[in-house]
Amino acid sequence: MKFIHLSDIHLMPPGQSLSGSDPIEKLSKVLEDIATWHCDAEFCVISGDLADLGDRVSYEWLRERLAHFPVPVFLMLGNHDVRETFLSVFPDHPRDANGFIQHGHTAGGARFLFLDTLTGGPDIHDGELCDDRLAWLAAELERAGDMPVYVFLHHPPFDIAIPYVDEIKLRQPDAFHATLQAGRNIRHVFYGHVHRTTYVNWRGYPFTSLPSTNHQVPLIPEREGQEHSAEPLAYGVATIEGDQFTLHVDSYLGKPGA
Repeated sequence: MKFIHLSDIHLMPPGQSLSGSDPIEKLSKVLEDIATWHCDAEFCVISGDLADLGDRVSYEWLRERLAHFPVPVFLMLGNHDVRETFLSVFPDHPRDANGFIQHGHTAGGARFLFLDTLTGGPDIHDGELCDDRLAWLAAELERAGDMPVYVFLHHPPFDIAIPYVDEIKLRQPDAFHATLQAGRNIRHVFYGHVHRTTYVNWRGYPFTSLPSTNHQVPLIPEREGQEHSAEPLAYGVATIEGDQFTLHVDSYLGKPGA
């Protein structure tokens, strides 16, 4: 089976740019490319920072655009999102019993868990998984048994050696790690937030992240002279065949002329 991973789309209201780019234009091209070449995917997940300002207009644009997208899409929240505004536009999106935007999905003999690490509040950009959210995760991992499990969250629980990003990672990583240990067959963990392609093996668990579909975080900000860069955007194409998991990071749309 195949699924698609996007992250950090940072939509702005139509006509507004962000970091020298138009997030709506960039995301539209990505979705067109996916619809053309990967419409056989089981699902697509966008792992947070849907709307840069957490505004209703951007969420409404996303709802209308996805209404015509041929692949089912699961949405997640990041530090730029506003949970209440999101739910006012997507009232039927799956959530847990406590109202957090997290849920599980079974496909291809595997279990996929989508977490809500939004802390909430103005200018609070680090993430959290409170006791209720961790209890939900533990119960889902226990319920999955020996089924292969793939976990998605926005904030990473570790540093990636970019100081201003490391300052806003997931709070209380030890509690998250202890909860992961309830899982008997966690195959991979996906995250967003860092606007870069990374692979991290953290305490025995493999993690990957993707570039944003709008603007990237440079590995060496001092070299760029700023905190954002125009490195290629990309999305992830993941396949599961038997015991093999493969992830391609497709930066086709970042090439000149694309």
